[in-house]
Amino acid sequence: MRNKKILYIGLGIIIIVIVIIGIIYYWQNKETNKTELNNQENLVNLNEENLYNKNFGSYTILDGWIESKEHSTRNKFFYVKKGQEQYETPNNISVNVGTNKYAENEHEKFKTAILNQLSMQIGNSQDITINATGSNTENGYILYTFSVHEPEVETIQYYIVGDYKYVLVHETIFDNDGKNETDNAAKEIINSFKWKE
Repeated sequence: MRNKKILYIGLGIIIIVIVIIGIIYYWQNKETNKTELNNQENLVNLNEENLYNKNFGSYTILDGWIESKEHSTRNKFFYVKKGQEQYETPNNISVNVGTNKYAENEHEKFKTAILNQLSMQIGNSQDITINATGSNTENGYILYTFSVHEPEVETIQYYIVGDYKYVLVHETIFDNDGKNETDNAAKEIINSFKWKE
């Protein structure tokens, strides 16, 4: 009889320990899930704030940059660093879509056409140089980059190539001190860009 009593007490203690462990586990998971949910909500809010949906695709911009409604049109969208909207010549980025006669698999012909056009625009000027490179965006789209260096301004044209279409992300640098920040803002647009399906 005494052995049964000890057995029941032992089982009771084991059950109590299991219940306590279960309660602790429940509360720990509840707090973890709550933290994860808050993080996800913050991420959604961040994405909604920085995400731009256009009729041709979507992209995000870096914190501290805004779309300049004053300079943007229905087809071309300008972005500047917050607080520089009223500057006469702020570093800026524009985004617009265009069409061309080349399929995506003819992208090298497209690159040559853009390079020829830029060369014609600068003519025989000794003060202007052009550099061209090719790569891919983080979403796997073909990307051609053309840098045009002039004495007082640098422009970088990033062409995201599609099928008979392209998106031009055009970076204009007036203030060289802000070049890295403007480069990063342009790259955020380029690497986050997705064509609208």
